[in-house]
Amino acid sequence: MPKDMTSVRHDRLSRVMAFLQSKVKATHDEIFSAGEYRSNRTLQNDLCYLRGIYGADIRYDIHSRLYVMESAGMFRLDLKISENEITALSAGLNMAAHFLPYLKDSARSLWEKLGRYIPDEILSLGTEMTRSPLNAVPVSEVDAEVFGTLIEARRSQKAVNILYSAPGRMPKQWTLSPYDLYFRGNAWYMASFNHKYHNLGIHRMNRIVSASVSDDEYVRPEDAGFTEDYVLSAWHVIPGNDRIPVKVRITEPLAESFREVKWHPTQKVSECGEGGVILTAEVPSLYEFARWVMSGAPHIIVIEPEELKDIVRGFAEEVLSGV
Repeated sequence: MPKDMTSVRHDRLSRVMAFLQSKVKATHDEIFSAGEYRSNRTLQNDLCYLRGIYGADIRYDIHSRLYVMESAGMFRLDLKISENEITALSAGLNMAAHFLPYLKDSARSLWEKLGRYIPDEILSLGTEMTRSPLNAVPVSEVDAEVFGTLIEARRSQKAVNILYSAPGRMPKQWTLSPYDLYFRGNAWYMASFNHKYHNLGIHRMNRIVSASVSDDEYVRPEDAGFTEDYVLSAWHVIPGNDRIPVKVRITEPLAESFREVKWHPTQKVSECGEGGVILTAEVPSLYEFARWVMSGAPHIIVIEPEELKDIVRGFAEEVLSGV
């Protein structure tokens, strides 16, 4: 069955919007081709429609002779969705509101729009499926405005000025170039280039009191993906460039989880004749690994290195010092 004109136009407008968002700046001919137009009049009518109905901020720069997408405005969708797709959307919106604080209001708004057209029992299924994991993974609260500013700065590659307040220390102001945002250990972190010390640093985002775009020039990473490798080096939260070999014996019942789950990229697990498993890995921080050993006591036994044994011994003495 052929599409009616409304559906044809919706498809065309969606293609043009997606193209402008990916390009930001485009020539008349590029937009003409993306929308598969047959006349310039139709193209201009569509651009007026996008500006007026969608609220898209699309301007024409007479000097560069380019159309510039300043902001996308609103999207209008015309599509068919299955029950499973609705369940996925509702579950995803719950996840977004929980893990991405700057999207909380948007997720709630979209949920309300869906609720006008979808039966309650279908919408509620997504909520039920996410209730348990969300309760099990508490997230440190991050200021939504700060989160949004950092997301946009990373996307547009702009430096930011932040006020950072670490526990027990005086707040400090830094100028940073955001590289990656990542979630570890119940909190969001930002890997960035510190303009003062000219090195890579990690900041816990719920400790960032304020953030604004800086006039300083953005410093791009030297190697694509290097921050991902840096972040993945962490056993839990603390990353680094060091790769320190560690070896421990893990007894039952804790050993079973290490047969089932890979906790670290360098992790190797082998069966132990004495029961349990032998775990080897390379970590950037012995202190963080030692804290993890303590959390699994008495089912994690340090084999090497000796420095790790000394750190664990020191932690144990501190724990018992007040007994």
